Amino acid sequence: MTRLTRPTSKPRRTVRKPSPRTAPKAATGDLFMKTLREDHAGLSRVMREIDVQAALLQSVPGSARPVLAEAMGYLLVYQHSIHHWREDELFARVRAREPGLYRNMHRLVREHRIGKQEAERLAAELSRATLGQLRGKTGLRLATELRQYVQHTRDHMRREEAVFYTGSERVLRASDWAALTAGPMPRDPAADPQRFAARYPRLAEHLSRPQRDMTGLRDDASGTDLRARAEQLVERCAALLHRAIDVAQCAVRKVVRAPGGPAR
Repeated sequence: MTRLTRPTSKPRRTVRKPSPRTAPKAATGDLFMKTLREDHAGLSRVMREIDVQAALLQSVPGSARPVLAEAMGYLLVYQHSIHHWREDELFARVRAREPGLYRNMHRLVREHRIGKQEAERLAAELSRATLGQLRGKTGLRLATELRQYVQHTRDHMRREEAVFYTGSERVLRASDWAALTAGPMPRDPAADPQRFAARYPRLAEHLSRPQRDMTGLRDDASGTDLRARAEQLVERCAALLHRAIDVAQCAVRKVVRAPGGPAR
């Protein structure tokens, strides 16, 4: 008698669903973060022009001030009001998902408010000062404060991209990105050259120049302009040196704190 054997069933394959923390970022998240990074690219270009015009403020206030006024206006209308609001919304989502990460980012939120207040103050003082005052001590002080504002803004952006943006992409979920992109997503006015030029004609004209012209080092540049640019170059070299020292000190602190590191 032939024995009938029961066909063996194939083992079921278990398909693991990615956990919310490891799930790939939704396309809406890519769009949102791309917008933030494009904003930073536009902001970097304007910061560079503010640096240039701040160096010229005392020597040629009649031409430097209008460009600076438009640059500060652009920052207040778009970067401080729309871009930072967008980042603050992202902060709120991170806070709900991972409070510990948010605590590390809280200083950046506070800097948004401080930066806007500083931009408003600088814009107001630039508009009130006479040309004579800008050629004197007031112009020297404002030029210094403008360069400090630029440096602080650059440092702020670097920390945002290194800590804040990377952390947000790691912890947020598809539902968070969908909520962040549900409303209108205004674009940087600089992305539309015609619209930008209509609103900020002097700034747009300077930003459209080749790098050689933007720095003020034209063939017919005056000695005053050359000296101002030389001073700015020295300041940038000093800033780079200080940054290198900060990086070195940070590396030393990590070695000291690491298990088996050198004794204090």
